Amino acid sequence: MRVSRVEVVVLGLLAEGPRYGYELLERFRERAMGSWVEVGRASVYQALRRLEAAGAIAGRQQEGAEGPDRRVYRITSSGRARLRAGLRERATEARPYASEAALALGFLHLLTPQEASRAVEARAEALSALRDRLAAERERIPPHGPAGALAARMLELQDALAETEGRWLERLRADLPRLRRS
Repeated sequence: MRVSRVEVVVLGLLAEGPRYGYELLERFRERAMGSWVEVGRASVYQALRRLEAAGAIAGRQQEGAEGPDRRVYRITSSGRARLRAGLRERATEARPYASEAALALGFLHLLTPQEASRAVEARAEALSALRDRLAAERERIPPHGPAGALAARMLELQDALAETEGRWLERLRADLPRLRRS
């Protein structure tokens, strides 16, 4: 059973406690999860409907004391099993670290030398900006509890990947003239 990325995120956040849709999105933001997993806002609400229809979560209407009524969701035992399956699937996958930048860098030889050099420089600048954002997110995340600690570690992983790519780009930059002649 393949469990979608958004389902893993929704089920994972609901495994920590009942929440309504907006709360899920807030928790996602609080943990800077967007720095290490891509999930769209609309897809969260679609996943909630799918998961509820499948019996993986249960929702109940709650009157809003200071705002609109909302639907509060909790994970069910079948949802916990689905979450564990999704986590196991992802933990054992060995996929490439793919990115749109990698796709572009793989075809640098098709650019003029100046364009290739500018592309590498632009990527290096983008990585530097990313590392700055990751550092700011690490400072913002509350350090308490396992969820906060793991969120900080995930940001460390993203930073380590960006740092490694930056070192790789330095070597690529030095090799560009030779690679263009090959």
